[in-house]
Amino acid sequence: MLALATASRDRGHTPVIAAPLMYERYVQDLGLEFVAIRPNFPAEVLRELFTDPRHGSDKLMSHLIFPEARDTYEDLLVAAKGADFLMAGELVYVAPMVARTLGVPWGNSLLSPISLFSAYDPSLISGAPRVYHLRHFGPWPTRAFYALARRKTTQWAAPLLALQHELGMDSSQNPIFDGKYSPHLVLIQFPEFFARPQRDWPRAIVQTSFPYFSQPPQTEVVKKIQDFVAAGEPPIVFTLGSTAVYLARDFYQIAADVALELGRRAILLIAKNIPPEAPADRILSLDYAPLDIAIQGSAAVVHHGGIGCCAEALRAGVPALVIPFGADQPDNAARLTRLGTALTLKRNQIDRANLAAKLRALLSSSAIRDKAREIGAQIDPAASIARSVEAMEQAAAKFR
Repeated sequence: MLALATASRDRGHTPVIAAPLMYERYVQDLGLEFVAIRPNFPAEVLRELFTDPRHGSDKLMSHLIFPEARDTYEDLLVAAKGADFLMAGELVYVAPMVARTLGVPWGNSLLSPISLFSAYDPSLISGAPRVYHLRHFGPWPTRAFYALARRKTTQWAAPLLALQHELGMDSSQNPIFDGKYSPHLVLIQFPEFFARPQRDWPRAIVQTSFPYFSQPPQTEVVKKIQDFVAAGEPPIVFTLGSTAVYLARDFYQIAADVALELGRRAILLIAKNIPPEAPADRILSLDYAPLDIAIQGSAAVVHHGGIGCCAEALRAGVPALVIPFGADQPDNAARLTRLGTALTLKRNQIDRANLAAKLRALLSSSAIRDKAREIGAQIDPAASIARSVEAMEQAAAKFR
């Protein structure tokens, strides 16, 4: 959303970011207008998606998202008042209601193929992996699974459906599977080489590519990375993103040990985890650094499969080892592996022997290295984000 907002501002628009309160200062420091909307997302709730792949989504939706639908609706009404266009991210299921109340066109942005629920290109769902392995029998096993999922998620959505009925709006659609797709614009923000359009995708799609956002550089961190990279052979970068990093346990010590065993240097993005015991000239541990900076000049990246990490690895043309935890990560990992730019290691198989074996295979594969470089050369972030903003402008113009 920040990538879309800043690109919109560069084209003369006045973007407003509506998000949970915890993002207020960061957004305002970027010079963007901010309006808080509920619910707030405590990290503990989001971690449920990764600690409990089978029931995490249930807890997120039934305990947080849908019970606060009325609050989200009321807050977003305020944020979107006077807008020419409303662009909604995932989980903002009240967006179509707000758009109808205000009489404005709207779109929704989808960042991962799993959000499209295609039966022809089924995704690997962490809570139901067996369904994915039945994909060779055609679309019917996935359709049957989605039919069951619609029943379950309709129960989650009861508070939102009640609000729709109260407002005199159609409450017959499942808001997760059907009602979230805009008739004006469904912006698919991943490239066709990651997932091609399918016959059961929504009609109003415009497919661009990953929405890269360059964060304000931290001079001290950038210098540490540049000095470390310049001091020796290309390092391996290890990161677990912004959520799975809280479930790291001894991952970073294992990572450091394996890098040293392989005769490699490493950059570890560890957040608040304890730095591993390792020589400083071989292992650089940082609380945080933008991945696009940390990954520059690296030999490979080990990450959790979040769509942002996938996008940065692909843009950099760097081979990846993906260790998915939950949510869309298993599916993203499967797609990168099929694409030929990555290998996958299951989360429950993390130990020194398995990590070392996978990294040896990754680093010795010229095919993966060449494919990663080939894909990286195809990515044009500026052209993609410009096309995304143009799609919003065109959708808004058609509505007038």
